Formats: sequence, C-alpha cells, structure tokens
Amino acid sequence: MISDLAPIWLPGCVVDADERTVEVGWGRGALQMSAVVGVGEIVNRCLQLPQPRWPEQIEAWLRAVVAEGELATEEHRYGDVGERQRALLVQRGWSARTAGPVADALIPFGDHFEVVVFVRTGDELRRLTVVRRAMLGLADPGVPSPVQLSLAEIADLEPQQHDGFTVLGRDDDPLVSMAIVDRENLLPQASMGAGLLIGVPRLSTLAYCPADAGQARADALARWVAESYQGAPDRCSPDLFWLQGDQMVQVPVTLATPPTAVLPAAVKPQPRRTWLRHLFGR
Repeated sequence: MISDLAPIWLPGCVVDADERTVEVGWGRGALQMSAVVGVGEIVNRCLQLPQPRWPEQIEAWLRAVVAEGELATEEHRYGDVGERQRALLVQRGWSARTAGPVADALIPFGDHFEVVVFVRTGDELRRLTVVRRAMLGLADPGVPSPVQLSLAEIADLEPQQHDGFTVLGRDDDPLVSMAIVDRENLLPQASMGAGLLIGVPRLSTLAYCPADAGQARADALARWVAESYQGAPDRCSPDLFWLQGDQMVQVPVTLATPPTAVLPAAVKPQPRRTWLRHLFGR
C-alpha cells in the first residue's frame, strides 16, 4: 500500500519494498535535500488499526517525515545539534498521548515515567523524533548524551526546606524533574534507610521527605504536590512515590479534601513494645 500510494501523495519519492525504506525530498528552489527513512514505524502503527484507516495514517506519516526533514535542515543553523539535546522526565504515556504521526525519541524509565528527548533551539525546546534523530546523525557513536547534558545543567540545584519536607526547584526550568535520574547525587537520601516519599508535580519542581517520617508529614507532602500540580503550565504528575534505591512504587493518595497518603505498611511507624508487654502478650 505504501508503494502504491506514496508516489501519489509525494511525487518523486522512492519506495524500496525489499529494503523497507522510502526516500523523501524537500527544499526550495535550487536547494533540494532528501533522506531515506525506514517504514517499520508506520507499518507497526497501521497493524494496530483497521485496514480502512491505513491510507490516512500513511499519508500523515509521509508528510510528517518531510516536515521533519525541513526542521532538521533549519536546526543546523543554530550550531551543533548534538550539544543542544536535552532530556525531560515526564509521566509515562505522555509521549503516546501527545505525539504526532512520527514517534518521539524517548527512553523508558521504570513503570511511572519516561525520558523524552528535545533539542534546544534558541529559547524553544523542540521534541526530537526518531526520524529527525536519524536525519541529524544523533544516534551515531560519540554524540553527547542528552541525559548527561541535562543533568549537568541541574547539578547546582540547592534543596530548600518547606514545612517539614524538602523542595528542589527552579523557575521555568523543565529539566529539574531529571533529578530523579541523578538520584545518587541530587537525592542521596533515597539510598538510605527507608528511602524517600517523593512527588514531581511540575517539570520544574519536585519535593520529598523521608519515607518513614510519619503520616502527618506524608499528608502535608501529598497536599503540597496536589496544589502545585493544579493549574501548573508544566504539570508532570499529581502522585506520590516511594523511592528506595533503584525501586520506585506509587503511593496511593485519596481524593478527599485535603488529600491523604495511603502509606505502605513497611514505612509506617511501628509501636514500641516494652519487655513487660512482651511477656504478658499486650
């Protein structure tokens, strides 16, 4: 179907059915450029849909690939694209809910978050797609890691105390959520004792307290996270998580007003028992 329809929608494009690729072109006047792109992504997407919807999906994907090529050409004007890569930690599923016809370049991060790659162009962060990453050569060995570039920018974050818990934040800096990725340096308490209760209500803000700090402090953190999340332009997640070493577990929060955290038994304070109570079973 791609072989039959692609040349109709994009005259001049070349489909290689054996190699499973399509070559598309773009440009203005004498400046003409082209790229060869694998069709695996659009084939997989179509196979998840009824066949009558395949043509519209194929057309949207082909036109998006051309737009990606034009964008890749423009991005070269702003200097080394590899050095301008950045990574943001977002709620899992965010990319699938908001992506266009071409898949985003992303890195899975546990059960609750994902790391999406962007390119900083001027003051703008542009989502990097798998197609554009290939066009720009950003998957080649030796290209700087977008994760490491982002972590270097937030290495100077200073924790601030706030009503019994700690806040890491910086206005208008969506890279702050990546602190969870660099927890060894920015959240070392996560590997001590019971670990941390943590919330990431905004890309620019996260808050935490010791996981075994008790119900009152957990509830205060849950309220603050819920309030910070509501109406924020850079919302990330309204949930709480128990972070201990490399393990992250979601902590339920009630929908009551004010919300309360439903703590796992493992982090609830255990009542002390005296020797007398132990002897008499009380």
